[in-house]
Amino acid sequence: MSLTMPTFGPLDAAADVAYDLLSRLAAALAPIDGGAATVLAIVLFTAAVRFALIPLSKRQVRAAKAQADLLPRVRDLQQRYRTQPERLRTELARLYAEAGTNPLAPFLPALLQAPAFIVLYHVFTGTGALLSTTLFGVPLTAQGLAAGWVLAGLVGALLAVATVSARRSVRSGQPRWTLALPYLTVVPAVFMPVAAGFYLLTSVTWSAVEQVVLRR
Repeated sequence: MSLTMPTFGPLDAAADVAYDLLSRLAAALAPIDGGAATVLAIVLFTAAVRFALIPLSKRQVRAAKAQADLLPRVRDLQQRYRTQPERLRTELARLYAEAGTNPLAPFLPALLQAPAFIVLYHVFTGTGALLSTTLFGVPLTAQGLAAGWVLAGLVGALLAVATVSARRSVRSGQPRWTLALPYLTVVPAVFMPVAAGFYLLTSVTWSAVEQVVLRR
C-alpha cells in the first residue's frame, strides 16, 4: 500500500483496507482511463456499502411511513400541549412507543454510513498512486475552485438529485422540515476533494432510487 496520511490508529488501518480495495477495483478497470477508473472504483465501492445497508433502508422506509401516518396525531398533541413542553415530550414518547417507531429511525442508515465516509475521506485527503490520477485534467484530490468545472458538475448533479428527493418527501407526507435534508450534502461537496464528491453523489443517487423502489 502506498497511501500516506496523518497517523490516527484504527482509522489508518481501516483507510489502508479501503485504499487497497479501491486500488484493486481501479486496477481491474485498467482499460479505462486512470482517473475515470478511479472514479468508477469509488462508485462501485459506495454501491457495495449501500447494498449492505438495504435491510436498514427497508426499516427506514417503514419508520418514515409510520411517522407520516402519525403526523396528524403529533400535530394535535403539539397544539394541545403547546404551553406544557414536558407533558408534550411525554405524550409524544408514548405515541411513538405505541406505534412501535422512533423519530430517529429514518436517520439510522445515514448514521451507519458515516464511518464509511470518514474512512474514505481519510483516504481521499492522503496521498498515493491511486489519488494522483486526474479526471479531465482535474486531480481527484482537488478542492474548491481548483476542481473547476468537475466540481461544478458534481454540485449541479447533487442539486438535481436533492430536488427530486425533496419533492418526493412532500408527496409522501413527510414533515416539511425534512425538505432541507437532501440538500445537506451539497455544501460539504464544495469543500471536499473531488473523489469524496463522487462518493456523495453516488450515495445520494442510490438513496433517491432506493426510496422509489422500496416505497412501491
